[in-house]
Amino acid sequence: MPRLIRRQPLVERIKSRLNPLDILLWLSELIEASDWDQFEKVWGLSLGVALNLVFLVARANSQSSGSKAVDDVFGDDGGAPWLSWFFTLVVHTLTLFCMGNTFYTFYRKRHYRLFESSIDQTPVTPSARRVRVDSSPVTSSPLRYLTNAISSGSAESRAHPDAHRDVWELAIWDPLPICVRIFSLFSPGHLLVYWNFVPTQLSDPRPSVTIVASIFLATLLSVQMSFLCSFFTRQAKDSTLVHKEVLKEYDTKYVHPRTQPLMRDVGTQFCEADATQSGADSKYNKVDTFTPTFIIKRGFKTNPNPNYVKH
Repeated sequence: MPRLIRRQPLVERIKSRLNPLDILLWLSELIEASDWDQFEKVWGLSLGVALNLVFLVARANSQSSGSKAVDDVFGDDGGAPWLSWFFTLVVHTLTLFCMGNTFYTFYRKRHYRLFESSIDQTPVTPSARRVRVDSSPVTSSPLRYLTNAISSGSAESRAHPDAHRDVWELAIWDPLPICVRIFSLFSPGHLLVYWNFVPTQLSDPRPSVTIVASIFLATLLSVQMSFLCSFFTRQAKDSTLVHKEVLKEYDTKYVHPRTQPLMRDVGTQFCEADATQSGADSKYNKVDTFTPTFIIKRGFKTNPNPNYVKH
């Protein structure tokens, strides 16, 4: 058996397998590479309804202190306590899941840098902010505020931007479709309705009406949010289509006639000695035209902003 060379020790191999950064990288690639549009169309509505039903049943069986009498003499106290604890755990788990989904839905953004925009002219959007051109966009996280606070930049450099050092960065909201669907069907508003009405109090004369009212309010909130998300998504698609057609018309009417002009070769012939003879003009003096073709100018080069060429 040949001798193994440069084999990693067992401890290092275990650490490399259990490296949390590698796990986070794998999760990030899995999230970015998945087809969330198709998953949202197939499972979005079913998942949202299932979360509501599970939370409603778990909340109704959690037996909070508010649903018990102060001195319940005739109450039956022989129920299994572990079942109540289990439903309470389910309620708190789904609550944390809802809060995490809400935070991730509104926090997820895609960053773009405007290298051709003047650093002295502020973009007309609150999503734009000035960053250093040599900083990595991957560092966009809650810790970035702390990094910017303890950075070595002086107050003068922050007040007076440098075109060679700073650039505008645009953070565009880019939520996953499945997260938006779950937020519209299982939002903190739904949880607030369930927490206020379920489980019913012993003093409630009509507990069934309270349950139906809570379900009606949650359904109304879900329908309202679903219609809002649907119309907003349709507006975004329509705007994208209009922008695409505008750029297509601009390319057809302005760009292509200048980068790919329609031309054809023409050949001429003239003989001055035979020009005075009758009938020789059409034979010796003529113009030959060829089929028109598009001439592609392959010498086109981009002209980057000279302030950021070294980066």
